[in-house]
Amino acid sequence: MSTIKVNTLEEATTGGATFFTAKSWVNFNGVGTVAIRQDGNVSSITDNGVGSYTVNFTSNLTDANYAMTASASRYSVANSYGGMNVLLARNHDSGSGTAPTSSACALNVRSGSSHVTAGNLKDTYDVMCSFAR
Repeated sequence: MSTIKVNTLEEATTGGATFFTAKSWVNFNGVGTVAIRQDGNVSSITDNGVGSYTVNFTSNLTDANYAMTASASRYSVANSYGGMNVLLARNHDSGSGTAPTSSACALNVRSGSSHVTAGNLKDTYDVMCSFAR
């Protein structure tokens, strides 16, 4: 198998967009003993309590200024539909919580659209995250 290494990948047309790739991604089960199904550049998931996890990167990202895209579903066998949100575990209004770092990202999974409280954090069977920089 061959390996191609480049610093920048751009569309071939004039003024083409630069392509950015995920630096890390993970699909994991967050119920009971947390288990990674598949990943890229993730060494482990830390279970911080109900609905609270930390994704630990195998190789550090450039800095903490990355973008996270995530989704979650199924916090019980009976509930397999919507209303689940994945948020950074950092409250930017109050400054409380855990800020993202180049080596890890803490996140909370909640049900509904209200503010994060202990009552609406949920362990979920399906959590999927990607991190781009």
